[in-house]
Amino acid sequence: MRRLLLSAGALRFLDAFVLIGPFYTVMFAERGLTPAQIGVVLAAWSGMCVVLEVPCGVLADRFSRRWLMSVAQLMRCVGFGVWLAFPGFWGFLVGLMLWGMKSATLSGAFEAAVFDELKAHGREVEYVRVFGRTQAARFAGVLAGALGAGAAAPLGYDVLIGASIAVGVAAAGAALALPKAPRLTATHRGGYFAHLRRGAAEAARLPGVPGLLIFIAGMQAVASSLADYWQLFARDVGLPKPAIALFIAALSGVGAVAAAQAHRLRALPMKALYVMLTAAGLAVVAAALTYRVWSVGFLLVYGAILWLVDTNVDARFQHALRPETRATVASVKGFANQCGTSLLMLNFGLIAQGSSYQAAFLGYGVLLAALGAGYASWAATRRT
Repeated sequence: MRRLLLSAGALRFLDAFVLIGPFYTVMFAERGLTPAQIGVVLAAWSGMCVVLEVPCGVLADRFSRRWLMSVAQLMRCVGFGVWLAFPGFWGFLVGLMLWGMKSATLSGAFEAAVFDELKAHGREVEYVRVFGRTQAARFAGVLAGALGAGAAAPLGYDVLIGASIAVGVAAAGAALALPKAPRLTATHRGGYFAHLRRGAAEAARLPGVPGLLIFIAGMQAVASSLADYWQLFARDVGLPKPAIALFIAALSGVGAVAAAQAHRLRALPMKALYVMLTAAGLAVVAAALTYRVWSVGFLLVYGAILWLVDTNVDARFQHALRPETRATVASVKGFANQCGTSLLMLNFGLIAQGSSYQAAFLGYGVLLAALGAGYASWAATRRT
């Protein structure tokens, strides 16, 4: 258990410790990309996840999850190298596509590796606590990376990218340090497409899974499409670069605390979690309507609520899955998430191009609140 906590936490920390992270959309804008072009390159990142999410989940059910996650980290390092060599639209596009390959590989494989290791020791009930701690480690990585980026910002973007490559190599090593859970024989039965069909069928038929899958995918799609634009929100309201990094650090800090404490809410009914997501969306609406330096306070409230909800609903999703197709079904969720994220990222850029970033933030806050309110109403109807 100790090895799992240390190695999984180290992987998530190093995976998120990306010094260019607080600035890359600002870097895109400063190097000449229009809002629409920024939307295109971000959508390309998510588009790679759409294409590869489910195949990577199947591979993670059939081959070494540790090696897959290690190679994925190195792919992102190559993408950062492309940014250094070709700092323009096409270079940024290719680099983010390689980043998307990393994300697609990591998502389902990591969740499944952690859950199956716990299940092998009869401790799967602790998944929400362990997963919350790994989420906290990820946010701690973002926090540390943001603080480091703020201090190193005067050195320029190339230095930040080079440091991110070095950390990526360390993350590849951390993936190999994960314990190897006993592999179920059923995982290797049947061919690639048969396994994929089984995972997709279970995602649609397992009790409670379809509704959770759609909710999580929708919530994470909106949150993911917003995440890469918070830097531009901070720039627009007047924060200088070091303060932008501190804002990203603060946003990650509240997320880390929320994820680590999320297990305390595991007894809440789903309706309460839906209402909480509605409140998170309304916090984004408030930030967009006011659009001042102090408006970032609303976004800190948003981040805390979002990760309390996300960690709890993800744990409930994992408990509803079968071990032999866990990574595949988790990747079906990721596939749905990334389909929505790709469209929303591109659409955000188009709205900002045609109107303003403020209008785009407002619209997406309303969308998130509507998702939570819709599910809350549906849950209330089911009980009557």
